[in-house]
Formats: sequence, C-alpha cells, structure tokens
Amino acid sequence: MVDVLSGRIIHPRSDGVVFGPGVARAELASLVERVGGTRALLVTTGSLARSGLAAEVAGWLGGLHVGTFAGSKEHTPAPVVSEGAEVARAAGADCLVSLGGSSVVDLTKGMALLLGEGGSLADHRSRPGGPRPALRAAKPPQIAVPTTLSGAEFTAAAGITDPDVGEKQAYVDPQLLPRWVVLDSVLAASCPARLWAGTGMKVVADTVEVLGSARATPLSDALALGALELLVDQLGPACADATDAGARGRCQFAVAMVFPQVGTVGLGLVAALRHQLGGGLGVPHGEASTIVLPHVMRFNLASAAGPYGRAAAALGLGSPEALIERIESLTGTLGLPRRLRDVGVARADLDGALVDHVLADAGARGNASAVDARGVRRLLDAAW
Repeated sequence: MVDVLSGRIIHPRSDGVVFGPGVARAELASLVERVGGTRALLVTTGSLARSGLAAEVAGWLGGLHVGTFAGSKEHTPAPVVSEGAEVARAAGADCLVSLGGSSVVDLTKGMALLLGEGGSLADHRSRPGGPRPALRAAKPPQIAVPTTLSGAEFTAAAGITDPDVGEKQAYVDPQLLPRWVVLDSVLAASCPARLWAGTGMKVVADTVEVLGSARATPLSDALALGALELLVDQLGPACADATDAGARGRCQFAVAMVFPQVGTVGLGLVAALRHQLGGGLGVPHGEASTIVLPHVMRFNLASAAGPYGRAAAALGLGSPEALIERIESLTGTLGLPRRLRDVGVARADLDGALVDHVLADAGARGNASAVDARGVRRLLDAAW
C-alpha cells in the first residue's frame, strides 16, 4: 500500500519565464513596461560592469534605464543591500533589473524590501522558529536576468549575510519573487566554466534535497528527476564550451523546473551548510554544496533510500550508493574541489558558532534525517 498524499502545493506568484538565445535583448524593455515600470535600475556586479556586459544590457533598456548599481558582493552583505536601496531611492526607480548570480538576485530582493517597507533590514528578518514579520507594503517589481545557475530568481526568500556575526539570515516575502525571469543562453556564455560548474552542482544538490524531502509530491519528484537528468547530461558540455547555447540553455531550464518546487517541499542540510559556510567563511555556494553533498547523502541514506533509488534508476544506475558515486565522479570531471580544506577552510573554523548557525537554518530543520550538533560537526569533519 502506498503512502496517502496530504499537504499543499505553493505556486510562486510570478508572471513567467522567457527563455532562449537573445531573449534579453529582444524582450527586456517590454517586460519592464509589462510590470508597470518606467524607471528601471540595473543591479549587477563589478565584474559584469567592467566586462561591458552591464552597459550592453542597460542599452537594451533604452530610455527606461535610470542608473546602474554595480556594488553586489558575494553572499549579499547587509550593508551593501542598504547602499543599493539608497541608490535606487535616489534614482526614483520603480523597477529593479538584476543581472548576475544568486547574490545579485538576493541583493535586489533586499533592496526591494527596504524600498517598500522602510526601516532597517533587521526589522524585517524571518527568525528561525518565530513568526514572520508582517510585510504588507508594496515592493518594486524585479526582473531577473541570471548569468549563472542561481535558482534564487525562482524563490521569494533572500539570504543576506550579517557580517558582524558571520551568519546568513533569511528574509521572506511573496512580493520579493521576481515577476519575470529571463533565461538567455547567449548571456550565459559570459559565465566562466568553473562558476557554471559550481552553481550547476549546487542545483544538483537542490534536486537531491527536493527528492529527499518529507514533503515531496509526485509533481516535485517528476520535475526534480527531470532536472537531475538534464544537469548530469549537460553540465559537462556546457562547461567545455561556453558558447554551446543548447547545453547552457538546458542547464538553465533544469533550474526553472526544480526551483519553483522549493517553496512547497523545502531544502535540507546541504542548503543549511552552504548558507553558513558562505556567510561565515566566504565559501562560494556552489563549491560548498559540491563538497558537502556526498556526505549529507550518506548521512540521509537510511531516511532517503527510496528517493535516492528512484534518482539512481532515472540515471541508469543500480543503487543509491551508485548515485552518490556518480555525483562524486561528476564533481571530478568538472574539476571542482572535494574537501573544505581545498577552499581555504581551516579545521579551527569548524567551531561552535558555525554549527549553531547551521542548526538555526531552515534547511537543517527540513532535512530528511533529524540532525543535531554532533551530526553537523561529524559531517563538517568528514568534508574537511
């Protein structure tokens, strides 16, 4: 007898996704107008500004463009969010266009939150285990143009780092979900192979966590399995040739498949670990996810053997253990690090503060297997 289904499906409140080579040039200005924007601020990174790509995208906005904020920093430090909001306010922006990876998208969400609600970021934080703040003010719409395999563009949550305590903290408001996502496989060629590989493996980890969730549904299973097949098949070609629009576009589509399910089923310990390894120690999310994923899968094996077995079968593998080995093999093929020490983490960094921050993260509470401080420390030691 199969398990009885019970729960809810949360549909993200976005307008949609446009995808394909050249769609940003063709449609970005009309999408701004479609959401009622007349004064669009472009939010991006210093590297994309220096490369000239940000100026090119600003040109596609034409007279709608009222300025560019290129101050995004990795892991979205709170002071940068406040600075960006002031720039947007001074420009009179009524629409925000993000260009870059997850840090840019989360920065733009935080800016929209401050522009709508006022006050300070701390006033609006979603605290672990506590009630969410009442966030009722209208927020300026965001149109997201991701250049990495981010996924943040499909969620209503922003991860923003408090640099004073070294913790990545959550901010959640349905209005923070980008109204439109523009998946342009030509723009995707701007992403270096290592960053594409790392962010792609982050999404591999996300598909595994969606599959292993206690709240998984037949819908989330189907989409996560399809996304996993695409990523395992296409990440290699997409990294070998950045101009392979077919491979990069299929990787982007995998993100669009699995990430809208995150609001329904949640993520797990990989997400919690990467949030805090990033916020506290500066490890890029993609590389943190890649390093800890096999260890978390082995930790969860007793609870998630069924979902892992289905994923293994979808990839033509014979067992959950073979799935873990296939993921480790893909990591090696992509040339990504396998140990925390290889990305600059010292053993002394694996202290109580990091463990506490991981346990306070929503991902730890949603993990397939129950986890405590001892379990987190054991995982970190194994990953080191």
